Amino acid sequence: MNDPLGGKVAIVTGGARGIGKAISLELARDGARVVVAGRSESGTPEWPGSIHETVDEIRGAGGTAIAVRMDVNVDDDDRRLVDTAIEQFGRIDLLVNNAALMDHGTPFMDGDVDFLERSFAANVRAPYVLTHAVCAAMLAAGGGAVINISSGSGRHPAPVSEGGTPMTNERDRAPLVYGVTKAALDRLSTGLALELYHDNIAVIALHPGFILTERVRSRPREGMDLSRGVSAVQPAKVVAMLARDPMAHTGRVIVAAEFVEQHGIDLA
Repeated sequence: MNDPLGGKVAIVTGGARGIGKAISLELARDGARVVVAGRSESGTPEWPGSIHETVDEIRGAGGTAIAVRMDVNVDDDDRRLVDTAIEQFGRIDLLVNNAALMDHGTPFMDGDVDFLERSFAANVRAPYVLTHAVCAAMLAAGGGAVINISSGSGRHPAPVSEGGTPMTNERDRAPLVYGVTKAALDRLSTGLALELYHDNIAVIALHPGFILTERVRSRPREGMDLSRGVSAVQPAKVVAMLARDPMAHTGRVIVAAEFVEQHGIDLA
C-alpha cells in the first residue's frame, strides 16, 4: 500500500456504505489508520453494508481500521468516538463529517417543521458538535483537518425570472430542506476555517456530485437520470488528496469534479 498519509489517523462518519465507505477505503490505501463510524452494524436489502464490512475490507487489503458504532446525533456518542480514536491510535489528524440525513421531505406548504429540525440536527448540529470535540484533540497534536461532505444542493437555484425552471410536478421537487442545511454547512466550514487557521486546523467543504451509491442504484427515485451519476471513488480520491496538504485548501468549498479535472486525479 502507498503511504502518503502514513501515521495519520482519520475518523469517517457514515462509513458503512456509499461515499463514507469509499473515503474510508481510499484513506486506508494511502496509509491512514481509519476509525469507521456509523450506526449500521449489519446490512439490509434496503441499506447494504456495515461499518464492520468496511473495516474488514480495509484490513483485507493490509490497512488498519476499527469500527465504532455511534449516532452522530447523540452528543455522548460523539465524545465516545473521539475518546476511542485517541485510546486506540493516540491522535486524530482528520475528521470527515459524511453522515447526513438526506430526504426530499414534504412540500413546503405541508409545514413539516419536525423534518426541518431533524435535518438541521443531523446535517449542521452534528458536524458542529463532533468538530468541536475533535478539534480539542487536534489542538493538542499541533493541527489537523476537517472535511465536511456538503452538496451542490446548497447552491442558490437560478431565479425563474432569469431562466430558472419552476417545479411542474412532484417529481421535479427539489430537496429544499436538505439544500438549506448544506448551505449552512458550507458557511460553517468557511467560518471555522478562518477561526482555526492560526491553530493549524484546516476546514474544507466538499460537494461530491451526484454519486451512484448502493441505495441509489437499487432504489432510484422515479424519473432519476442515473446516466449523470459518478462513482463514490471520485469524492474519495479528492478527500485523500486534500488530506495530504489540507492547509493549502482551507476555507474553500470544493466541487469534486472540478478538483479532479484541475489536478489530473486518476479515478481508476
